[in-house]
Amino acid sequence: MATIEVRTPGPDKARLLLQHALDRERRLLLDAATRTRQKADELALKTGADLDALQAGLFPHPEGQDMDLLELEGELQLLKSIEEQLRILETIEIGP
Repeated sequence: MATIEVRTPGPDKARLLLQHALDRERRLLLDAATRTRQKADELALKTGADLDALQAGLFPHPEGQDMDLLELEGELQLLKSIEEQLRILETIEIGP
């Protein structure tokens, strides 16, 4: 794990500000993940898509569902990115 150093004349205040910023970002990402997951679930239900097959590129894209399936793929990719950001946030420690 790498260390990032922050220099400030008020370390206690800066520490508190950083912790609040991380907490807020975590809440925003959790909310975004929830909304994205709901949207993906709705699209999966609407299209009847098998998510594993879709992500593996094995699910057919019938002409009438092509746009919905592309949107679903985008939502799944967005969800993956959000979850990765959350994993990174969970590893951040603010030291004394």
